Amino acid sequence: MADAIIDPAVLHQFDICHKVGQGAYGIVWKAVSRKHGRTVALKKCFDAFRCDVDAQRTFREVMYLRALSCGNVTNTGESQGHPNIVKLFNVIRADNDRDLYITFEYSETDLSHVIKARILEPVHIQFIIYQLLKALKFLHSAALLHRDIKPSNILVDSSCAIKLCDFGLCRSIAAEEQQKYMQEDLVLTDYIATRWYRPPEVLVGSRRYNAGIDLWSVGCILGEMFRGGPLLPGASTLGQLEMIFEMTGNPHSKDVKSWQSPYAPAILAKVQAKRRVKLDELCKNLPRDAKHLMKDLFKLDPSKRGSAALALEHDYLATFHDPEKEITYPHGSISIGINDNAKLTANEYRQKLYCGIDDNENIANNQCRTSNAVTTGMHAPSSPTSARTDTEDVDEELPDLPTVSYDSLEYHEI
Repeated sequence: MADAIIDPAVLHQFDICHKVGQGAYGIVWKAVSRKHGRTVALKKCFDAFRCDVDAQRTFREVMYLRALSCGNVTNTGESQGHPNIVKLFNVIRADNDRDLYITFEYSETDLSHVIKARILEPVHIQFIIYQLLKALKFLHSAALLHRDIKPSNILVDSSCAIKLCDFGLCRSIAAEEQQKYMQEDLVLTDYIATRWYRPPEVLVGSRRYNAGIDLWSVGCILGEMFRGGPLLPGASTLGQLEMIFEMTGNPHSKDVKSWQSPYAPAILAKVQAKRRVKLDELCKNLPRDAKHLMKDLFKLDPSKRGSAALALEHDYLATFHDPEKEITYPHGSISIGINDNAKLTANEYRQKLYCGIDDNENIANNQCRTSNAVTTGMHAPSSPTSARTDTEDVDEELPDLPTVSYDSLEYHEI
């Protein structure tokens, strides 16, 4: 069946194991590279350049992951990405010049399915949040915002190691770009972040935002893991704001001012928060230090949410905190050759991406020597403390995640 929808040139490079995910925009297979022998996630993007918006997302995901996959130099001189950000290996043009194939590191499932399976113990939740904040510290130090942090964009393996993925909404906030962004009369696009994980400043249409957008989403995910389901599942923008204010209390005038949105007064006038709901009511058995961290991440003023680096120092994560392993991007801000505020046509994005592919047929292998330990199909380590060198010095041993079959856990959504 796969042979009928995968280009012959791609089948020549990979042995297809099985399909692990499918959506309106593409299919993901588990595959093995015949050249390198590593297990990968092979994603076919249908009509990747069908419109300007889709083309921009495709371009951003490939170009930003291309840079991030080679952004860290180890003490052995090897160049590789961050252990908690999915690595991009290869990009292949389809014969029809419309579809696109991308290969990434392979993980067994994503956090949304793990949460639904209710197999997480408190120490797993700590470890997942620690890794997610490590990834964001690295990303934010490169002057990048992810802007779509949610459970389905966090890949998880059986050792509880995570990889942040889906960088199609990522954008730069480098000083020179941010200055241009502030000067332009831009309305925040509707598709930024899934509603349940959006901070209030985005919901009221703020044109100006910072790393706080990602940190708010981390708070939502932390609560969701303890709750066993979405923390703030609003059915509309107004409904989302109502649920937020029931949790945080109504915003003060200083909070509203910090959002810098001309639409805020009109939107807030329609919001009717019913009663104050405590975090303990939303999340049963919530540890005190986890609740304290969530309150920090849920500050209504985005400038008061701190940073990923500061959150890593929180008492809740003391078991894992190790400054030497919480690395930053070593090369300053990342540039992909196009101002993030520029809007190109779908064909222009396609041509620029194809130029990159033609110049560098195998991005990961030509530009950097990437560690293959987690994608070769080797037996999963017994615990996260032995799964990655970035946590090997942690004293606390973590229990294994219970084994869950592919019948009940699927790959991340497309």
